[in-house]
Amino acid sequence: MLRRAVALTTGAVLVWTGTTVALAPAAHAGTVTPTVHCTLPAGQGEATGPQQMSVDLSPAVVDPGGKVHAKVTLGPSPATSGLSLSDVPTTPSIDFAMSGGATGTVTVTGPQINLDIPSGKPIEIPPYEGDFLIPADASGPISFTPVRNLTRTKVLGSTYETPCDVVSGGGSIGTVDAEGTAGLPATLTAPTTAVRPSTAVALSGSLWTAGATPVPSLCAADGGGCDTGKFVSGTLAISGSGELTGNAVLAAAGTVPDGSYLVKVGDGTKEATAPLTVKAYVPGGPRTIALSRSGAPLGSVIKVTGSNYFQDRWINTVGLDASGATLDDTAVYVKSSPDGTFSADFTVSDPAIASIQVDEGNDPATVLTTPFTVTDASATLSAGAAKVKPGATINVSGGDWPTGATPAAALCAADGSACDSARISGSTLRIGADGTLAGTVTVAGSTPRAVYALQVTAGGAQALTPLTVAPTFVVLTPSAGPKGTAVTVLGQGFAKVATVSIVGLRADGSQTSDPVKTKVVGLDGAFSQTFTVNAADTVAIRVREVLVNPHTETAAFTVQDGTAPAGPAFALSPPEGPVGTVVQVAGRGFAPVATVSVTGRTAEGKQTSDSYVTRVIGLDGTFALNFTVRDPATRAIRACEVLVNGKIVQQSFTVS
Repeated sequence: MLRRAVALTTGAVLVWTGTTVALAPAAHAGTVTPTVHCTLPAGQGEATGPQQMSVDLSPAVVDPGGKVHAKVTLGPSPATSGLSLSDVPTTPSIDFAMSGGATGTVTVTGPQINLDIPSGKPIEIPPYEGDFLIPADASGPISFTPVRNLTRTKVLGSTYETPCDVVSGGGSIGTVDAEGTAGLPATLTAPTTAVRPSTAVALSGSLWTAGATPVPSLCAADGGGCDTGKFVSGTLAISGSGELTGNAVLAAAGTVPDGSYLVKVGDGTKEATAPLTVKAYVPGGPRTIALSRSGAPLGSVIKVTGSNYFQDRWINTVGLDASGATLDDTAVYVKSSPDGTFSADFTVSDPAIASIQVDEGNDPATVLTTPFTVTDASATLSAGAAKVKPGATINVSGGDWPTGATPAAALCAADGSACDSARISGSTLRIGADGTLAGTVTVAGSTPRAVYALQVTAGGAQALTPLTVAPTFVVLTPSAGPKGTAVTVLGQGFAKVATVSIVGLRADGSQTSDPVKTKVVGLDGAFSQTFTVNAADTVAIRVREVLVNPHTETAAFTVQDGTAPAGPAFALSPPEGPVGTVVQVAGRGFAPVATVSVTGRTAEGKQTSDSYVTRVIGLDGTFALNFTVRDPATRAIRACEVLVNGKIVQQSFTVS
């Protein structure tokens, strides 16, 4: 069976030679469409047919023994794939025969890529690039003719080769001159459309001094007044084959006025120029400003942004008091970007701030003002779990925190005293631009069992939330309700694979009349079970391991007046659709942390051929997942808890 699987798999990857997406030929590319003969590996046959080949060679002139760069784009191969596969490592290559100024064969090999291969369809491999060296004794024009493609694929730990040889209809795809380049002038190419100051200008060229350092400068249109200071940085470099690549970043608009220029590059031995037009950004509408928050507590850092400003101008941002007077100590200065926008970090440092004012270069005609409110630092804090084990990581959230501040966490005594940051071993807490606190904290593994208060501080804000740390505990959801309430009992830290009994307790500690429930603890020491409270005198629910020296945990439950909450339910969106419809299944009222399985059902109640989907239910008893309806016999979708006495809910679905 394994042998057959391997044979089929290799058959699916035999035909990758040349099955690429054809792109328009580059300026100096040559194209031929010869007939190729492909030999498939593992004795699975042969294939013959036409295949387009486009190749771009650079530079046009290279030193004998020098490096040539090739960009290869191939059309569909005559072979096809019999199976669909995903993420298969593939390495393409092509051989060229040289004639004229040199003889022999050179090979261009592309990088390894991972491919998704559709069955029975042309396989798309992106165009690839590679380098090769011409012979050291080469002289004069060298013509290159494709003679073979070779694709290597890795499947099930083995490498398979698929050669496709040119058998007829081929020809040269390009020529490179092999001669000394020292005496030939360098070439330089610059953008033909206008560029903005403070932006990177892409430059390229060939026949430069190999390994030399290129230096750009900007000159007047007549070639005079060249100034290297009009470029402030860049990435220009010259390769070993004399190719110039990279960019040069123009100085700001005040240094480089709009106009027509020549950009010149020199490498100490050669230089070349190319025309360049510079035009700064011009606003296309009225200036606008916006605040990331219209109000925030003292110490917050808010974002002030704007658009439709002239580029490279100083933007002044300052706070005003209620009378409109300037609060000088709040001022922030930034420069506008090449696209006419700006972003400033403004610190709420004065309680008198009533508005924020922005102007461009101290020009009164550009002043814009927007209201702002300094709010009280009434930060809120909540934890994703009220009880955790030592070493556990919990989600933490909150609102109205000072933006720009770094939050820190600590564990305190239940009354908020004796805070100790060492009892928090890790934190990913952060404050968003809107003052929202989010992230996690990890309780140190050595933290003793106790009821604590989790404290978070940031800037001048501080908040607490209760947190119990215990190696073993029980959580009830809900912890209060009327008679008939189905309570989800979630346990942590119990003996693996032990059986636990779950009972209701009266105020005197005796067992209530409600039936005992049992559950087997998982390998992670956790369990989830539903316990229905019918006894009006229930004050707590107790969990006890059914072992010698059993371990016991208890959690309080309050019986209230009223009607028991509704049972589990879920909604389908959409409730109907054609085969292939992706249905969102959203459930509520299920057991927290239990696993729910969603399946399709026929009119007779049997499971359809569609794959089932599972999801772990959240602590709030809800879940959401996507279920794809592919079986036309589907008449309903069912959700079932994977539990003893698991809940089952079903909703109808119409295949249209």
